[in-house]
Amino acid sequence: MATSSNKSNMDKTFEALLSADDARILKALATVDERGDARSIMPLLNALAKTSEQKVQQRITEMLYQVKVSGAVEELMKALQDPALRSVRRTILATFWNAGLDVRDQVDALVAVAVEGDAEECFECLTVLENNEFLNDKGVLAGIKRLNAAIASNTDEYKGILLGSLLVELKARVGKD
Repeated sequence: MATSSNKSNMDKTFEALLSADDARILKALATVDERGDARSIMPLLNALAKTSEQKVQQRITEMLYQVKVSGAVEELMKALQDPALRSVRRTILATFWNAGLDVRDQVDALVAVAVEGDAEECFECLTVLENNEFLNDKGVLAGIKRLNAAIASNTDEYKGILLGSLLVELKARVGKD
């Protein structure tokens, strides 16, 4: 549990992530890596969206892909809905499967992201769901309904193929929770 002093120190660390000074950002990343928790995810993603420095981008991505903290799934799902993080949505989605996070209860929300997003985001959602052994039946059924509607109105051929693949994946999972 974070003490108020530790919370204050972490708040300063989160502020440093948005600095224009790459050395300060990298130092803050080391602190987050050592002491961070789920509360660190949004500041990391905001820093990733803001920076153009490849070394910083790479370090943040590496950290996200190894995240194992309690509450990570909820923070990442919240991040998917944040318009300020739209540019890093693929990284957010890839974090689920790279970190091996359990999204069994997020099926319908991930399908919504696949439907709303571009083809690359749809591909990432497909990968995330394929790599989860168990999926919540209620979410799978809601996802199937959502996908059927989306496929009927889709105009992007490549994304249509991906949506179809996602539909096949979900239909194969019905009753396997």
